[in-house]
Amino acid sequence: MNKEPRGADWRVAKSIFVADDEATAKRYGHGAQGPYHFYFKQLIRKLVGLGGRGNLFKLDPGEADASITAETMTPRLVIAGTVNSVVEQILAFREKVGPFGTLYYPCHDWVDAKLARRSMELMAEQVMPKVNAALRE
Repeated sequence: MNKEPRGADWRVAKSIFVADDEATAKRYGHGAQGPYHFYFKQLIRKLVGLGGRGNLFKLDPGEADASITAETMTPRLVIAGTVNSVVEQILAFREKVGPFGTLYYPCHDWVDAKLARRSMELMAEQVMPKVNAALRE
């Protein structure tokens, strides 16, 4: 069966945190006290430290494994910002990886339930409508 690939059939998961202000977005989305930092710290410890799989995180194969830390990887792997910033980052991500039909929003541990819930509200009510509108243009 020769089937042509279609972007609409692809699904992508991306860690995303949306906040009402940029300082909160960076603190919770990228900072050491946020759930994303904890998640990537544990993942890096298991995959790089114990598993020798630093290649999974490297943009350049020559990059040293020692440079792969939660501090360096979390900002690289998590989209975090205000509504308009997250819209821009999702559209830039889509330009980089190509079209996809479904964007999965994984829910990391809720260190702060109020912020996590607000992020989901902003994502559903403001970010995705703006992303979808931009893709229709």
